[in-house]
Amino acid sequence: MGIGILLAIFGPLLLIVPMVLVYRLLVCSNPATRFGWSKGMPRFAYAMIAAVSVLLVVGATYLPGKLEFNRLCENLAEPKIIERARADGFFLDDSTADSFGMRYLRNEGFDWFETRDIYKPDGYARYRKEGDKIVRETVSELTARYTVQSMHEKRSLGIVVDRVAVTERVSGKLLAQAHSVTYHGGPLSLLLVLYGMSDCPDVRTQQGSRQFNVYYHLARDTLLGAQ
Repeated sequence: MGIGILLAIFGPLLLIVPMVLVYRLLVCSNPATRFGWSKGMPRFAYAMIAAVSVLLVVGATYLPGKLEFNRLCENLAEPKIIERARADGFFLDDSTADSFGMRYLRNEGFDWFETRDIYKPDGYARYRKEGDKIVRETVSELTARYTVQSMHEKRSLGIVVDRVAVTERVSGKLLAQAHSVTYHGGPLSLLLVLYGMSDCPDVRTQQGSRQFNVYYHLARDTLLGAQ
């Protein structure tokens, strides 16, 4: 874990490695002599060429993904609550329902939710509050009217799109949806680590913080939003 933290902070220093390799190649081959320049070509010039060439390559691999990330962010960052409803529980279609899904009962105000049974591929389970405890029980079929679905999609260029949608379970009618977009920095993200990552919504801004709160509490604000 300590190595991971150090790499995340000082990862860009790894750029020095390819810069040194390019510099040494230039010094050994001394291409300046091919153009009739003096053999005493300043090594500082070779160092600058090495640094600029490596930065250009990294930039060229970073920029396409960043531009696509910006486009997706512009189109998807703003959550949409089309219609609100009132429900004490719902069907949670999420691979983390048996762990992180408990927040809907502990913190979000719901009394129960149904989900796929991790022990029976074709079965279902219901989690419900019973006093201060959460009780799990198997059910033969779903009874929830609404579905809260979480989707995780890995796209090209190192972009990940997460989507939360609230729908009517039977009809599929969309009530609300929100997205989170992450860009990891492209093919050479190992050299950029945290400095190449971008998140949308950006919680460091007032607008981004608002958008993320709606994304995180979308089920609560949609299904507990109508009295």
